[in-house]
Amino acid sequence: MSAHLIEHRGIVQRIEGGKAIVAMETAGCSSCGQGGNCGIGKMASGRAATLLSLPATANLKAGDVVCITLPQSRLTLSALLGYLFPAFAMLLGAGLGATLQGSDAATAVGGIAGFLGALAIARVVIGLIPGLLPAPQLIPVSNQSNASQQEFHHER
Repeated sequence: MSAHLIEHRGIVQRIEGGKAIVAMETAGCSSCGQGGNCGIGKMASGRAATLLSLPATANLKAGDVVCITLPQSRLTLSALLGYLFPAFAMLLGAGLGATLQGSDAATAVGGIAGFLGALAIARVVIGLIPGLLPAPQLIPVSNQSNASQQEFHHER
């Protein structure tokens, strides 16, 4: 069974120092089945393209169309570690603050301490477990650009 990938199209803007600066389209990716109903795609529509700096593969040049892929399972794990864990830790800290002191100030301090503690723990875990963060792959689609530069316009 092959891993599910999230894919976005992009166009190489330039190559500098072994890194490809890729303008990624801002429309929804439609890899999750939501297609045009994707809230992220709707929020991003009409915005300037997002620039990514990724390791350049051989024979890549400005104007090449590329596919940026990311394993869906890695993204899910990162989302849990980056969003869900701090939220639960904040609630736990707020609950402990309210239980131990019973005041609103203690509840707020406990919530802040839980949130910041979760961020620190997540940073340590990411450092200790190699490969935990998702690493996007850059796959050339073609060496001739069939996408207009206007499609991936990015204002600096």
